Amino acid sequence: MFVLKEKLKNLKLDLKKWNREVFRNVNQEGDELQKKIQELDTRDDESVLDEFGQEERRLLLVEKNRNLFKQEAVVQQKARKKWLKQGDLITRFFHSFVKWRRMKNGINGVEVNVQWCKEKEVVKTNVKEFFEARFVGESEPVIRLYNVRFTSLSNEDNVSLIGAVSEEGVKNVV
Repeated sequence: MFVLKEKLKNLKLDLKKWNREVFRNVNQEGDELQKKIQELDTRDDESVLDEFGQEERRLLLVEKNRNLFKQEAVVQQKARKKWLKQGDLITRFFHSFVKWRRMKNGINGVEVNVQWCKEKEVVKTNVKEFFEARFVGESEPVIRLYNVRFTSLSNEDNVSLIGAVSEEGVKNVV
């Protein structure tokens, strides 16, 4: 019996080590992903992201969703572990905790025409329309030009830019 106990103890230590190496701290990883996404959003606010930046942001959002799924799984596993230890006494607390998390992460209402709406069908319709327009490209792009000063061209500069290109002019430039 003593040998089995020691083997189980060693297995527990090995599993903890493996868990740290493979999965790391799920909450910390989620925070790091969120910071990276915010950095890309800030860069996008300052100037338009190139294709690489947009793809990186998309991949980070996919990874963030996976991470949220892992976090939810960890909470459920902890609830199950505690329930197994303490029995049915704590069940209501953890069910309410999981329910609270779902409610916090859900969309309860949207602003429609400067009015807050909670009706389920209206919320569904507006969210669907918003993302359809976003992915189809029907909505006009948002152009942010904060603190940008435009200089105007003089008529002479405009005429020289619009004018025909001569062979002699090209030779002078080259």
